[in-house]
Amino acid sequence: MLDTMPISHELTFLTQHTGQDELTLLSHALHFGLNALYRQAIEQAFIDDKLPREEAMAVLGRAQVEQIEYAKQALAQEIVRGLSL
Repeated sequence: MLDTMPISHELTFLTQHTGQDELTLLSHALHFGLNALYRQAIEQAFIDDKLPREEAMAVLGRAQVEQIEYAKQALAQEIVRGLSL
């Protein structure tokens, strides 16, 4: 199972198969990880109505923002339907 693989094993594999040094790989990993966390925070702020649509679109793109809006609308409709039962 890959999730239980030690980071040192993954780093060794990457250095051997990419030819990049550990510092470069760790720098890339940090960048990718921070970017993923940033995007998640932007999504959550938009969902919570704490971030304007335009700012969310600048980071996430139109398609992702529209998908979030559709999901929020569908959830609201399901709640209304559920409450009327």
